Amino acid sequence: MENRPISMRKNNSVKPIVLWVTLLCGLLPATAAIADSGYQEQGQLNSPDSWLSEEFKRQWGLTTIGAHYAYARGYTGKGINVGVLDEAVTPHAEFANKLRRLSPEDPVNFDEDIWTDIIEFGAHGNHVAGTIAANRDGTGMHGVAFDAGLITGKYLQNDYNRTEAMIQSNARVINNSWGVRPQIRRDINGNPIRRPDGTWDYVKTTLEDVRKYVRDNNLREKLDRLSRSEIPELDDYTTRTAGLLRAARHDKLVVFAAGNANNYNVTWLHAGMPYFFPDVLKNYLSVANITQDKELALSSTSCGYTASYCLSAPGTKIYSSTGKFVSKTGKKIDEGALNRGELEIDSSYDTYTGTSMAAPHVVGAAAVLMQRFPYMTAAQISDVLKTTATDLGEKGIDKLYGWGMLNLKDAIDGPKMFITKDDIPAEFYIEDSYTDTQFVANIVGMGEKVEAGTTVERVCDSIECTYDYWSHDISGHGGLTKTGKGMLELTGKNSTYKGPTIVDQGQLQISGGITSEVAVHKGATLSGNGTVGSLIAKSGSYIAPGNVGPMNTDLIGTLKVNNDVTFEKDSHYLVEVARNTSGLSDHIYADGLATLKGGEVEVRLENSSNLLSKPEVRSLLGQQYNILQAKKGIKGQFTAVLPNYSLELPEYLFIGAQLNYQPNSVMLDINRNATPFASVAKTANERAIANAAEKLHLGHPVYESILMSDTKPQAGKAFQQLSSGQIHADIASAQINGSRYLRDTLNTRLRQAEGGLASQDIKADQNGVWAQITSNWQRTNSNGEANGYRMSNYGVFLGADREVANDLRFGMATGFTRSSLRGGDNTSAGSDNFHLAFYGSKQLDALALRTGVAYSWHRFDTERSVAFGRQSDNLKAKYGAQTGQLFAEAAYGINPDWLNLEPFANLSHVNFRNDGINEKGGAAALTGKKQSKNATLSTLGLRVNQNWQTQDQLTVGMYGELGWQHQFGNVARDSQLSFSNSDVSFTVNSVSAARDAAIIKAGTSLSINENTQLSVGYNGVLSRGHKDNGVFLNANWKF
Repeated sequence: MENRPISMRKNNSVKPIVLWVTLLCGLLPATAAIADSGYQEQGQLNSPDSWLSEEFKRQWGLTTIGAHYAYARGYTGKGINVGVLDEAVTPHAEFANKLRRLSPEDPVNFDEDIWTDIIEFGAHGNHVAGTIAANRDGTGMHGVAFDAGLITGKYLQNDYNRTEAMIQSNARVINNSWGVRPQIRRDINGNPIRRPDGTWDYVKTTLEDVRKYVRDNNLREKLDRLSRSEIPELDDYTTRTAGLLRAARHDKLVVFAAGNANNYNVTWLHAGMPYFFPDVLKNYLSVANITQDKELALSSTSCGYTASYCLSAPGTKIYSSTGKFVSKTGKKIDEGALNRGELEIDSSYDTYTGTSMAAPHVVGAAAVLMQRFPYMTAAQISDVLKTTATDLGEKGIDKLYGWGMLNLKDAIDGPKMFITKDDIPAEFYIEDSYTDTQFVANIVGMGEKVEAGTTVERVCDSIECTYDYWSHDISGHGGLTKTGKGMLELTGKNSTYKGPTIVDQGQLQISGGITSEVAVHKGATLSGNGTVGSLIAKSGSYIAPGNVGPMNTDLIGTLKVNNDVTFEKDSHYLVEVARNTSGLSDHIYADGLATLKGGEVEVRLENSSNLLSKPEVRSLLGQQYNILQAKKGIKGQFTAVLPNYSLELPEYLFIGAQLNYQPNSVMLDINRNATPFASVAKTANERAIANAAEKLHLGHPVYESILMSDTKPQAGKAFQQLSSGQIHADIASAQINGSRYLRDTLNTRLRQAEGGLASQDIKADQNGVWAQITSNWQRTNSNGEANGYRMSNYGVFLGADREVANDLRFGMATGFTRSSLRGGDNTSAGSDNFHLAFYGSKQLDALALRTGVAYSWHRFDTERSVAFGRQSDNLKAKYGAQTGQLFAEAAYGINPDWLNLEPFANLSHVNFRNDGINEKGGAAALTGKKQSKNATLSTLGLRVNQNWQTQDQLTVGMYGELGWQHQFGNVARDSQLSFSNSDVSFTVNSVSAARDAAIIKAGTSLSINENTQLSVGYNGVLSRGHKDNGVFLNANWKF
C-alpha cells in the first residue's frame, strides 16, 4: 500500500483515488458573476424542464441526480460554503465572486513529462470545485450547487496541512477527492499487469488489511488524540486523517471518494475512519463512481465495509472546469518558466473519470440540501442523502453501491427513513453506530441561531425555519422528535417508521398517515387531518385536528387514531366549528378507547380572522357538533372551564358551549351564554344601548355584531359607538339653551326703548327699528354618563316697535341664525333657524312690565360614524323641529344721579318639539317618533348702567347685569330612540341642564346722533357643567 496522497491526471493510465469535502458558508453567491456577465436566467420556479439549458446538459450527472427539480424549487446552494481539500484551486471564470483560498500563496500543482520536461497544470482541484459549485453563467458548465461559495485548501503535493484552517472556517461540508493507491501487480519482467477488462490489476485490499494497518501503527489511539486538539500544519497521512476526524467532530460533513482500485477492492483508512470511530459515522460519507448506465464503474472501488455510510454518484466522463498553462513569452512551458513567472493559467474545461468526480456530486447535493433544510445538522443532511438514494444492485444496502445512487430530486422532500442499527444489514453494521434512535427536527423559528457555539453556527432566516414539510412515506426503526418553535408537516400517506413520535416543542402537523405512537408535550401542538397510531396529549399540550399553520388556512378536519387516545390533566383540545350551516367541526376518531383525565376544550370558528356574517351566526348558535368519537368507548371527562361543563369560547364574550357525553362520543352544543351585554357598558347611555340590543334578535346586524365581540374592550367600543345617537338629544338641548338669545334681545330692546340704556337724546316714546348681530358659543362638559358637546351660533335679528298708547309699547321681530354642534365619538349636527316674535312693555312709573312670545323653526342635519367589529356605518338624518317660548319680566328702576339700578325678576317657559327622526346609512341607523321637551326658568338679578356725554355731543353708555337662573322640574335632556327595523326603544341623554346657573352680562353703547345708537356686549350663562358665552352687536334707528 502506497501511503502517499495522489491526484488524478487526465492522461494518466493509473487513475488516482481523490476524495473531497465540501464546506458550506456565506460567500458571495454566483449570481453576482451572472450579473457581471449579462447572463439572463431562463429557469423558472416550479418548472424543472426550464433549467435544462445547454450549460446544464454538458454535465450529464446533473440530470441523473435530478438537480433541476431542486432548482425549480428555488434551492441552488445559495448561502452555503463548501470546503475543498485537493490540489490548488486557482481562479477561473466559473469561480468568479465565490472563491476563497485558505492559502493563496501555495504553489500550483503540475505534472512533468520526464522525457520532455514539459509541465502540465494540475487541474484536479479545479475540476472538483467546478463539479461542486461552478457558476451558472451561460458558458461552459455549472456545478450542482452553482450558488454556493467555495473555500479551498491545497492538500496534495504540499508541505503544509490546511485541515485546521478548514475546520475553523464556516464551511459545512468538505470534499476529499484524494486517497492512497494500492500496488499494481507486475509480471516477471516488472511490467504492470492489466486485467481482461482493461483496468490495472491492483493488489487486493481487504478490511483486515486496514485493521492490521491501524493496529500495527497504534493509529486508533494516535488519531483520537490528535483529533482532540488543533491539527499541526505538518503534512503527513496521519495528521491529514486525524484532521478529517476532527472536522467530523466539529459538525462538518466529511465526504470522501471511495477510490479507483477496482470493484473487488475496499477503501483505505481515510474514508474508513467511522469503522474505527463510530461516533463520527453520521458525519462521514464515502462515494463510489457510477457510469451513465447507472452501473458501478469498473475502476471504482466498491463501498465494501463502508456500505452503511456509502453512496454512489456520477463520476465517469464528467465535464468540468480545469485550466492550462500558457506561456507569456511563447517559449517552452517547463518548471523554469513557471518559477520565472512566465506562465499564466487560462480557464478551460475537460472530461475526467473517477470517484474524485463522484464525491463532488454528493457534496454539491449536500450544499443544496443545507439551503433546503437550514435547520438540519450535517449528520441529518447525511441521513437525508442516504435514505433518499435510488437503490441499485442488490435490494437495500449492498457492498457495491451502499445505499444507492444519489437522488437530489427525492432528497429535497425530506428523509425516507429514520435510521437505527436495526435498519443496517448485519454484514455492514459497524458496532456502536446509529445509536440515536430519534431524528430530531428542530424547526427553530425565523431569526433563531442553529448549532450555536460551533464553527457552523448560523442564523436561520428562510421560510423553512418557520414552516417546513416532508412528503415521503417514512420507514425505519427510528422515531421523530419535533423541537423548536416552528412547524413541521408530514404529508406522506403511509409512514411506517416504528419509533415513537414526540412533539416536544412547536407544532407537528400530520396531513398523511403514520403508524407511530404520538406523544405531545407541554406547550407543543399536534394538528392535521391525517392518521396516527395512538395519541397521548400530555399536560399543557394542544391537540388541533385540521390544517392549522402559516402555509395552510385554518380548515376543519378529522384526526384519525388507529388505537387509543388519551387527554391528560391540563391538556388542551382545540376545536374549530364551521362558519356555515353544515354543522361540521374538528373531530377525533379513535378505533380504540378515549381516556379523558381532564383537559380543556377550546372552541373557535374555522379560519376565524373576522366576525360572523348573518348566516354564520345562525349556523353557530344552537348547533351540536361531534368532536370526539371512540369505537371502544369514552372514559372520563374533560375539565370544566365554567360550572356544569359550560365552556367560554375564547374569542367571544357572549357565546358559550356545553359538552354532552355519550357512550362513544363527546358532543359540543353552542348557545348564547349568560353574560349580559350591559355588563361591559360603562355609561348610562351605553347601558341603555346594551339593554336594547339584548332585546334584538338573530338577523339584526347590530345584535350579531355585538354577539361576536372578541373582548370586553371591543364590546365596550361597540356600545360607545352606538351611543353616539346622543347627538339628537344634544341638538335639542342646545336649542332649548340657546332660546334665551332671542328673548334677551327682545328684552334689551324694550329697555332701550324705555330709555334705560340709551342717551337722553333718544326718547322713550319715539318709534324705531333695530338690528342685532349675534354670535355665541356653548360648551357642555361630560358628566361621566353622557358626552359633552360644543356648539356655535351666529345670525341676525331685526325688529320694529312703536308706542301705541301712553307708556305702552308693542313690536315685532324676526331673524335667522345658523347653529353648528360638535359632539363626542365623531358626531356633528347643524341647524338653520328661522325666528318670529312679538313683544311689548308697560311702564308704571318706576315699575316696568315686559313680555314676549316667540316661535322658531329649525332644520336639522345630523351625521355620525359607527365603526366596530364588522359594523361600519355613516349615518345621516334630516328633520325639522320647532321651539316656542313665552317670557315675562318685572323690573323696578332706581335712578340716583350717579348710577341707574334695576332689580328684576324674569320667568320663561320654553317648549321644544321635533318632527321625528329617521337616520339613513346602515344597520345601526336610529329612528325616533315626534317628541317634545319643556323647560321653565326663573331669573332674579340686578342691572346697572350709566351714560356719559362727550365733548362731541356723543353719548356713551356702560351697563352690566348679574343674575341667578333656576330651572324648575325635570332637568334631563333626553331623546327616545329605537334601532331601525325594530320596535325596541331606548333613551339616550344629553348632559342634564344646570339646575342653577349664574347670569353675567356686560356691554357698552354709543349714541351717534339723536336717531342712531350702536351697542356691543357679552352675554353669559355659567354653571358647573355648562358654559354659554355670547357676544352681540346691536344697531337702533328711530323714526
